[in-house]
This record gives sequence, C-alpha cells and structure tokens, in this order.
Amino acid sequence: MGKRLLVIQEHDAVKAGLHWDIRFEEEIDGIKVLRSFAVPKHRLPNKKEQLLAIEVDLHPWDYRNFEGELKGYGKGTVKMVFNDYVDIDRYEWKKIIFNYNNEKYQIHKSMWLKGENMFNLIKK
Repeated sequence: MGKRLLVIQEHDAVKAGLHWDIRFEEEIDGIKVLRSFAVPKHRLPNKKEQLLAIEVDLHPWDYRNFEGELKGYGKGTVKMVFNDYVDIDRYEWKKIIFNYNNEKYQIHKSMWLKGENMFNLIKK
C-alpha cells in the first residue's frame, strides 16, 4: 500500500485523563490532515489483547509536530512518542493495518462496539 506518516502522542488531558493519540496522514480534497484515534490505555496492545480506539475529529496537519501544553479543548500536556513514516498494509475507513517498531497492528471497526467512532486496536 505504501507509507504514511504515523504520529503517536501521549496526552495527559485534564478531562479525559492519560491516553495515547494515534494519528495517520490523510489527504482530503488536496489538503493533508491527521485521522486521529484516542486509546484510553495510553499504550499499544500486547499479543491477542484488544484495546478500545475511539476515532476523534480530524486534526490539522500542523498538529503532527505538536508537543507541549494545550489550552482550551483537550487541555493538558502532550508528549511526542513517535513521528515517522511507516508501512501501511491496508488503509480503509473500517480497517487500518500498519507496521510500528517491526510489529504489525490493526485498527478495525468492531461489530460489537456501538457507535460510528468505536474501533478496536490489536497486535497481529
């Protein structure tokens, strides 16, 4: 499939608590944005474990390098965990398969999770 930018940020938000934000490069109408998922466990899953990944609003492209203190919505501290281009095996609305640190992960829409923005994150 090719390479896309993958950004992983640790976000200690006042309201939502400590979690990871996983963001993928996406282009919509010629404009680069970040498709974003919040992972409440603030880590990647172990083998055979499934973690909740909640799709959140698209983020502006400029946010790909952000580290520091957020004010207003999402208020809290953001630390960069990873920011680089990775191999993407599949990139669709319901399923993304990507390689990170020589491991394969999948974010996929689950039938048993209710809500359009609810996904599972698993290590393949």
